[in-house]
Amino acid sequence: MFLVRPGVPEMLALTNTINRSALCFFLFVAFCGSAGAQTSPQAEQTGSGISLAPARIEMEMRPGTEATVVVDLDYHAAGENTQPVRIVATLNDWTLNRNGEVEFQKANTLPNSASGWLIYSPAETTVTPGKTHSIRVTISVPKDATPGDHLSALIVEQRADTIKLIQNRRQMVVRYRMAAVFYIKVGQLTRRGSLENLHAEASADSVLLIPTLKNQGNSAIRPVASALITNAAGQIVAQSAEKESLPVLAGSELAKPLTIEKALAPGTYSVKYRIDFQDGSRPTEGVTDLVVGNAAASVSYPRSDGKPAKP
Repeated sequence: MFLVRPGVPEMLALTNTINRSALCFFLFVAFCGSAGAQTSPQAEQTGSGISLAPARIEMEMRPGTEATVVVDLDYHAAGENTQPVRIVATLNDWTLNRNGEVEFQKANTLPNSASGWLIYSPAETTVTPGKTHSIRVTISVPKDATPGDHLSALIVEQRADTIKLIQNRRQMVVRYRMAAVFYIKVGQLTRRGSLENLHAEASADSVLLIPTLKNQGNSAIRPVASALITNAAGQIVAQSAEKESLPVLAGSELAKPLTIEKALAPGTYSVKYRIDFQDGSRPTEGVTDLVVGNAAASVSYPRSDGKPAKP
C-alpha cells in the first residue's frame, strides 16, 4: 500500500464550540412542480433569504443533565413588498456518508440519534422581514446515555400552503429549508483518526486526490490537511494549502475527493498528503506515486518499498 509516516506531535485543546456560520438548504420549485435541491454552506446576506444561527451547535454534557440554547432565524429581504412567511420546525437525524454528503433521516432512526432528547419551541411561527425570531431548544440527556457523539438536526422550512402561485403564469418559487445541526457529546470522548488509503489520478487540467480517512473513536474529528506534488527531480509542481476538511464522524470513514487545478506533463510524480487529525496524535503523511502518460490520463501506484518517504 501507500507509505504512511508520522510527523511532529501537535496537541489540541478541545472545547465546546458554537459555529455561527449559517447552513441553508434551498428547494427550487418551477412552474408545474418539478423540483431540484442544492446546498450552500453559508446563507447569502445579500438579497432576500432566511438564515439560521448558529448552524452548528456542539455541547459536552453529562448523563442526566439539561441545557437550553437559542437558535435565531433571520429573515432579510431586499424588496419592499416582501411579505411575512409561515415557517414550521421539525427534528431529523442526520449523518455524513462516505462521500461527505449530508443525509437526513426520520428522527430517532439512527443509532446515535439525539432527536429524542430535544424539545423546541415554537414549532410553528410567522417570520417578518427585518426581524430576528428565536427558537429555544432544550436538551435533556438521559441518565443511561452512552458515551460519544449523539446527533440531531433542527429543520426549519416554509409551510407549503403559504406559497402563493399566480395562475396561468410561468414563475419560480423559492422555498427555504434550513438545518441547525446538533452534536451532543456525552461522557468520555475518544478520537482516533487514521489515513487508510491514498489514491491519485490526473486528467488534462487537474489532479484528483482521494484520501480515505477513518475515525475509530466515539466523537467526531475535524482534520487539517495539505497536499504536495513533486516531479522526478524533487521539484514542487503543485500543492494544496493546509485547510480543514469535512468532519469524520464517530465510527465512520470519509473518502471525499480533493481537486488540485494543475496540468501535469507526462512523467512520474510523488504525491504527499499530510494530515493532522487533531486528536492528540502526531500528524500523518501518506505518499503515493502518480504516473502521467501522454494522453493525460493516469493512475497512482502505491509504493511497496516499505521505506518512509523523504521529508
